[in-house]
Amino acid sequence: MQAFPSAAAKTLAQYLLRLTPYDMMRSSHDFEDVKATLNERTTWTIEVLRSVFAIRFANGGYFITLCSLLFLLMAETTHLYYGRLSPLELKERVENMGHATFAILITIPDLGIIIVRVAAILTASPSLALAALLIFLSAAPSFVLPLLMHTIRRPTAEPGEGEGGIRVET
Repeated sequence: MQAFPSAAAKTLAQYLLRLTPYDMMRSSHDFEDVKATLNERTTWTIEVLRSVFAIRFANGGYFITLCSLLFLLMAETTHLYYGRLSPLELKERVENMGHATFAILITIPDLGIIIVRVAAILTASPSLALAALLIFLSAAPSFVLPLLMHTIRRPTAEPGEGEGGIRVET
């Protein structure tokens, strides 16, 4: 019974790591590029969440305002805490915390953008079915296009090979 939650948590962590600069952090030696990427990501996230916060606050959407404020606070705290470190200090902190843990930590505010948008669709939609359809359609390009490209792309066969990579003698 415990195997399923463990496998689900592992799968979720692997999916989240694909959204992060995890591989770059593991392969980087000087961490200057990691620091630049971290600052760029958090600055972008802060700008997006500030715009959502300002729009929703003016329109009176209090739930969305609170959600965007929460993720904005996370992004700004991350930026203040890690963005001012030197590359060497950042590397030490990441290695002490663990590359995967740090990568997921800095991605949470980015995921907050998606969460706030989904919550906005749910609150603005007149029906739950329409909201689910809109959410699926908005997420479809990120899921459907890679799946479609994977099914269309086939490995190229070398000359003399038949279908499935089987060598054909002539």
